[in-house]
Amino acid sequence: MFEVIPVIKKHFQLLRTQPQTSNLKHIFASMIKKQQLLKAISYRLYSSVITFLISYLFTGNLVVSLSIGLVDSVVKIFSYYAFDEIWAALTGFKVQPAVVFLTGLSGSGKTTIARDVIEKLKKKGQAPILLDGDEIRNAIKLTGFDEESRKRHNLNVGYMASLLEGQGKIVIVSLISPYDDIRQQIRGMCKKFIEVYVNTDIKVCMERDPKGMYKKALAGEIKDFTGVSAPYYPPQDPEIILDTATMNIKECTTKIINTLKK
Repeated sequence: MFEVIPVIKKHFQLLRTQPQTSNLKHIFASMIKKQQLLKAISYRLYSSVITFLISYLFTGNLVVSLSIGLVDSVVKIFSYYAFDEIWAALTGFKVQPAVVFLTGLSGSGKTTIARDVIEKLKKKGQAPILLDGDEIRNAIKLTGFDEESRKRHNLNVGYMASLLEGQGKIVIVSLISPYDDIRQQIRGMCKKFIEVYVNTDIKVCMERDPKGMYKKALAGEIKDFTGVSAPYYPPQDPEIILDTATMNIKECTTKIINTLKK
């Protein structure tokens, strides 16, 4: 299982209510940034003190040791901020924090694509996070499957994705998310939102049916099943459209990563 479970459990209280304001998000983000800044400054000071002490042990000269400690601190500060640019130049790969939101019917290939994108980004030196709708439901059972519960669940996932994006993360979301108005609300929460419509025909999804859900839904054993007894409203203007019946996983992943790099 990917990073989603510890992340969601850590922020359980944030997911209990439907996000209706960005105030909590900004407060939370501000607190984390201050902690990170304090940690970074403390580490620089600690590192400089260690350098000074080692220099003094070898030279016995206070002025020289202080100078070495100061130079060490300045060099580390500049190299720290330049590292991302240097790494991007060496690898030819640079992306900004973003939310990649894969939406589509059950069995369309969303999670398979999402996991492949995660692996490809990790190989490029990134640290992406996967938010999978099914995994989140299994971890924290807060909502049902009626329309109101689905919308709340989708907003909760979108809200968490926006929080993580605000902390500099690339977030890959795999979610049926059948309501276009909810997807637009989630778009509004994020700074860089890439909507990926996995437009695989329902007949193909039914043929795959990895969990046997369509069979149960058609038999009336499952109520409110998207595409059978509940509606799915396709995106009106997604950044990316994929069809896993005609495209392989590599092609889908490449298209997403190329869009991320823009």
